[in-house]
Amino acid sequence: LFDGIYPFYPQKRKAAVFDISIIMVIVVFLALACSFLLIIPGIRGRARLYWTLRVLLSLAVGVVIVVLQFTGDWQSGWVRANTSYKSFSPALVSAEVGLHVGLAGVNITLLGAPVRQLNETIDYNEFFSWGLGADYEQSYVAGLQKGLPSPILYVAEKFRARSPCGVQRQYRGAGRYASISLW
Repeated sequence: LFDGIYPFYPQKRKAAVFDISIIMVIVVFLALACSFLLIIPGIRGRARLYWTLRVLLSLAVGVVIVVLQFTGDWQSGWVRANTSYKSFSPALVSAEVGLHVGLAGVNITLLGAPVRQLNETIDYNEFFSWGLGADYEQSYVAGLQKGLPSPILYVAEKFRARSPCGVQRQYRGAGRYASISLW
């Protein structure tokens, strides 16, 4: 990590170091691989090597595809900027704004540089979901009601359905078709 500063955070802050759903997927595939390795002695001759390579390679490809289904880093970026922190306030803060676009939504990170500015700790990580059964507009309105900082709301507004940018329609459609093809 970069001089003790985490420029991006995972999709949702977790108490554990790793995402439990990804660990479960990996454990299932490792169990399948171990069970196949127990069966290998029953295959005769040179076919044993070919079957071992074929099955282990297909399991490796399968685990990569399934793990990609659950990741939130399909497209990401960040910028360091001097920006207003609150609406209708002339005060500027120096911060890093990060964006992670995944199949199920967008994660926006705001980290002050330094973290303590304007007598506040500037360290935000917000996830706006558009996945199955999620309402992006509702999560955006909830962010407005919570009083999130202006940079987070500005980026989140670009992904609204009514935004002139129209990026939510593109990302949501691409995410839906990518998810279908991955499954």
